[in-house]
Amino acid sequence: MSGHGPHNDQHDHGHKSEDEIDYWKVIAVGVVSLVIFALSTVWAAWILSHETNKVEEATGVTHRPPRVEQEEIGIVDQVPFSVDKRLARWRAEHNARLNGYGWVDRNKGIAHVPIEQAIEAVAGGALPAGAPR
Repeated sequence: MSGHGPHNDQHDHGHKSEDEIDYWKVIAVGVVSLVIFALSTVWAAWILSHETNKVEEATGVTHRPPRVEQEEIGIVDQVPFSVDKRLARWRAEHNARLNGYGWVDRNKGIAHVPIEQAIEAVAGGALPAGAPR
């Protein structure tokens, strides 16, 4: 054998091992960091608001970027849901086409009729001119 004696697994209970983590210090550093971040954010928002108000008072013009009012910028859809009327507009346009008369191709003499009337006509055996039988 190598001559080593039995290991003494008893530690001093009053001292911590070098490998142990003091979690209270880690938590304290995290909390202090979050507080500093929150205070910095509030301070930055205050500076922005204060400087914006100074510029608006000096020039008399409230600056609102022109693209903020657009429904889409590139592929980004930024309309708030509460004011988005596109679906209602789309439905109204398509319902008007489905339930009304109009031209598909005026030069060729192709028109469209209300969908219910077309369904009844086809169900009754009537087919449009040129349709396969």
